[in-house]
Amino acid sequence: MKLSRIRSAFVLIACSAGFLHADVVTLKDGRKLEGNILSESADAIRMRYKLTPKIWDEKDIQRSEIAEGGILKQKPEEVELIELKKLVPTVDLLTAEKYEQIIQDRLRPFINRYPKTPEAAEAEKMLAVMQEEKEKVVAGGIKLEGKWLNPDETKAESLNIKAYGLRAAMMEKAEAKDYSGALKEFDKLSDPRSGYIASIYYPKAVEEAVALLTKYEAQVEQMIKDQPTLLKMREDGIKKLIEPDLTRMKDAVKREEELWKTNYDQERKSSRWYTPYKYDMPSLKTLSQSIITEKNRLKDIDIPVITKVNEAIARLMRADAKAAQNADELKKMGEAILEGETAAASADSNSMQFYQNVFQAYRQRYAYAEQQLAVATAQQQMPAPAAGGVATGSSAIAGTGAAPGEDAKMAAALAAAAAGNTAAPNPNAAAPGMPAQGTTDPNAAQVPGAVPNGYPAQPGAMPAPGTVPNGYPQQQPGYAPQQQGYAQPQQPVASAPMPVTPPEEEGMSTTNMLLIGIGVVVLVLLLTLLGGGKKKQK
Repeated sequence: MKLSRIRSAFVLIACSAGFLHADVVTLKDGRKLEGNILSESADAIRMRYKLTPKIWDEKDIQRSEIAEGGILKQKPEEVELIELKKLVPTVDLLTAEKYEQIIQDRLRPFINRYPKTPEAAEAEKMLAVMQEEKEKVVAGGIKLEGKWLNPDETKAESLNIKAYGLRAAMMEKAEAKDYSGALKEFDKLSDPRSGYIASIYYPKAVEEAVALLTKYEAQVEQMIKDQPTLLKMREDGIKKLIEPDLTRMKDAVKREEELWKTNYDQERKSSRWYTPYKYDMPSLKTLSQSIITEKNRLKDIDIPVITKVNEAIARLMRADAKAAQNADELKKMGEAILEGETAAASADSNSMQFYQNVFQAYRQRYAYAEQQLAVATAQQQMPAPAAGGVATGSSAIAGTGAAPGEDAKMAAALAAAAAGNTAAPNPNAAAPGMPAQGTTDPNAAQVPGAVPNGYPAQPGAMPAPGTVPNGYPQQQPGYAPQQQGYAQPQQPVASAPMPVTPPEEEGMSTTNMLLIGIGVVVLVLLLTLLGGGKKKQK
């Protein structure tokens, strides 16, 4: 028994080793046969070759049929290297774990099997590339559409990166003709609560989803036409059976229907896209109607409009990352908000409502970033106190006037704070170059009022988690994600950007009272000394 197993294993290894050789024979008619040359003679060769990608055939080929120089024999390492070369350039969005898996499972074993060969040297170069790219990913970078993003760019492009991954998953399933699975991925991408509608990849995905739905519609319509015929054929076939085949067939049909019903019920809990069953007419018609409804909805979307809006949002998110520290980035942020709002005015009603919430949130971030930038600017321009002296006369603190170059609004806010006004700055206040909310501006889109929970509600959808009444979603992708470096406008600021003098009581200041007290003490001492001197003279 053991000997038989050993022989089987040996045969398997031997066959596998043989398959590693990929010989290519080119015939005079131009055809190429790929496989293994088993034997050769003066007049012919015997070859085992691929008739199709999955079917092998074996035959003798006359040398008179072979083109001159048409026999190419490859070594095992040459064949394996062909497959390894497909790994470079690497695909997008590879994780560090995936890089390590390729290095340890594919490249290092190859180098160890074929040491000191030209093929191993090529694999070493590939390994070096993989290692270098892995280090970039570990540092926070990522590869997107063949280009590398550094850690800061990766953070700013977080929304687009995730949307790109969903779109790629959708297209992969569509190519495999898993239309239901592909549409489930698209639903994730088009859910307003996710924010991915604001990504630059959403408009492209809409066009691809329409094409996908068109193919799926044709497939389901054909299944609806075929259903009566298939059902009758199955019933007629059952009638012709006799026991015990009749009972077996009925049991098989029952199990198949129960399995489908179980899967159908499970899929319906989470999605409108379920696996169609060729024998069930009601579910086929329901699926067909869902396809038509979604297709019509997507056709109503103005792709050029949302493309323009989403490109503005992409620039907005990139600028938002540094707006609180850089005036140029703050300006870009404001310009992108105005451009996006203007373009969104031409969008369909559902998209318009979604974009209103996005730009409302970013207006708040813009106002907050502007205030932080003003504070940083004021700190840089504030004169340093003299050594050993007390800092007095600062216009920014005392409120007597704005420091040179200081924003007038920020100076007023600081003056109010110095006077004892502790009210938080209004994040909705109008910023330079930005129309105030609630006002009419020819350059800004007048979007309908926001939904109370801050998200446009889908039919039957639950309110988005993490939202607040003012429509500012808390760290939702696409809705002004919190950037490192400053807090959300709604959240209380843990510490003030710069120290503010505590409010003093009206009238005489504490400092003046102390000085008067010291003066009184000194005067009393002088009078005492003078009185003692007069007594001695007497």
